[in-house]
Amino acid sequence: MLRAAVVPLALIVLTALAGVVLGRVYAGDLLTRLVIGAAAGAVLVSVAARRLPSWLVAPVSVAAMSGWTLWSLRLAATHADLPGSLLEVTADAARNGIPRLLTAMIPVEPTPDTVLVPVVAAWLAGLTGAEVALRTGRVLLGYLPAAGLYAAALYVVGPNAEPAIGPTLAFVAVAAVGLAAPAGAAPAGGDPAA
Repeated sequence: MLRAAVVPLALIVLTALAGVVLGRVYAGDLLTRLVIGAAAGAVLVSVAARRLPSWLVAPVSVAAMSGWTLWSLRLAATHADLPGSLLEVTADAARNGIPRLLTAMIPVEPTPDTVLVPVVAAWLAGLTGAEVALRTGRVLLGYLPAAGLYAAALYVVGPNAEPAIGPTLAFVAVAAVGLAAPAGAAPAGGDPAA
């Protein structure tokens, strides 16, 4: 059982490290906690749905992602004392998320429009990585979404924070541990995608 948990835990940590890197330019640790929750939720939904047909995992995960994202937006709105209903806050964050994230003054305030993109990106990276690594058994290929998200976080932060030496070394170490883990059970039988 411990062997079967190594790769999912590695995927969670690798995806969450992007939130740690990006959180260095945010005021407080709210974004980091939300990205860690998104990473854990995405991978755990994929693990829980492993016995389901592959075509059913995405809708289940998107439903869970929607719930986590709405809760994250409400928490960020409450944290920033923003007025308005959840629907208004969500619509504004969806319209302006990318421009406000890229043009925000540092330290970035964790408001709905600055947390929406990182939370959704972390969830999608976690889901994609877990499906590739766990369903097909291609662990190194499953690390690609987390590595892309990590690189994007480094790019967005740029020279606005100290070099991310510690998180990068942790990323490499966790990836190595996940690759060194013995192969788990074969993918679920009867799934044409497996």
